[in-house]
Amino acid sequence: MGSSAAEAGTTPVPALRRRALLRAAALAPLAPAVAGCGILDSPPVRVAVSWSGGELAAFRKVLAGLGALPGFEPMAYDVQPIPFGDDISTALAARGAGRLDVVMLPVLGELRRYRDILAPAPIAPWPEDSKTYSGLWHELLFEPAPGVRSEAGPDVPYGVPFKLSNKSCVWYSRDLFEKYSLTPPATWDDWLALNRTLVKRRITPLALGAADGWGLTDFFENVLLGTSPDTYKWLTTEADRQPLWSGETVRTALRRLAQLWGARDVLAGGVKGSLVRQFPDAVLEVFRYRRAAMAVAPDFAEPYARRFHHADGARREHDIATFPFPTIEKRHPAPLVAGGDVAVLTSPPREDAKDFVRRLAHPLAPLPWIESQGGFLAANRETSVRSYTKQAEALASPMMRSSSTFRFDLSDQLGAVGGRDGMWRALRNFLVEVGGSADSAGSVESAADRFVAHMIAIEEHEREGGDDLGGADAG
Repeated sequence: MGSSAAEAGTTPVPALRRRALLRAAALAPLAPAVAGCGILDSPPVRVAVSWSGGELAAFRKVLAGLGALPGFEPMAYDVQPIPFGDDISTALAARGAGRLDVVMLPVLGELRRYRDILAPAPIAPWPEDSKTYSGLWHELLFEPAPGVRSEAGPDVPYGVPFKLSNKSCVWYSRDLFEKYSLTPPATWDDWLALNRTLVKRRITPLALGAADGWGLTDFFENVLLGTSPDTYKWLTTEADRQPLWSGETVRTALRRLAQLWGARDVLAGGVKGSLVRQFPDAVLEVFRYRRAAMAVAPDFAEPYARRFHHADGARREHDIATFPFPTIEKRHPAPLVAGGDVAVLTSPPREDAKDFVRRLAHPLAPLPWIESQGGFLAANRETSVRSYTKQAEALASPMMRSSSTFRFDLSDQLGAVGGRDGMWRALRNFLVEVGGSADSAGSVESAADRFVAHMIAIEEHEREGGDDLGGADAG
């Protein structure tokens, strides 16, 4: 589908898929205002979010508390959260009557794609050595101001970091490990050996949530980052990624994935069960149903582990545990992959929308989410960790250090290339092909060939403008 003009000018809107436009038009006008003071002199600030269920309920509590933040006047407008789920990127495309004021964007690769229809964040640019935000946000959020050439002045942020997530953690049952005198693995080889030990004891090692395609991309990204930090970085910065996809580093990472995903009796329910299991259900396999020893899932899996645990009280607190994603190669540090949700303003921005984003930037803003549900790591380093559970504090700690080496989620930075019809599909197909057949080197190499071919094809497709294959997805 071709471009159209932006609502308040002639800035071109990037090419949009028909599904994206239809979803944005259908959802944007519907959700009722749920926050603010109920003063109807001005229209509500409409905020697109990817969250649903408990996360959306927790965000509503954040909204309810924004009017009482120190340093701000009472809110004279309502806020209308509108859930878009995995189609959150389509919210950037909505124009006219369906235009959103703010998008809580997890797919950070879409920010540059849509920059011409976004407004700079209404906060002062922060230095790379800021005590408030990690310097890595600079790489993703800072761009030239509207109408300014890149060499003519300092860049400005086009988003305010709100939520951070640790995607390099493995949840496990401490009770089970203690029962069999097992220790969390420190290296990839340790992990493979641990899985073999569990299988010999007739214990299924891993519950994999592959129905959420981002669960597979997170797994792959950790292995790739641990295999070659340089290749991981180049995939986010190089204009021509085809040589990188077809290079030996990506293939090495895929072979390693096949070692784990393809080993017999390692995946709960096998490949078929994994393909229909969403990430909360993978966590439940470990802590409620006791059908697996471990699950790879982000920090925001914690509320599911606690709410649905088979025990309660001290037994539950002792059993729920995590270990960092193991080191892949000794010459590189253990991988640390992060996700993030950023508040971006659509252009032209309303004053109420700018005020709302400034409030979200306050270090006290996320506390209602943290205290009511958990499963939230604040992107703002000045937010107190006192309200975190011990588990959340431990998962946040490596990401808050000034020397932290975390890298942002690769698939989120790739936009549609990393989404449903890109890396998601390529990894699902790879899982199907190697599942239970990792002993066959030929089948793994053929599966790797098809992964590479798929990624190169989706890159070419996106360069040509894309069509109705489906956009980038949240995760």
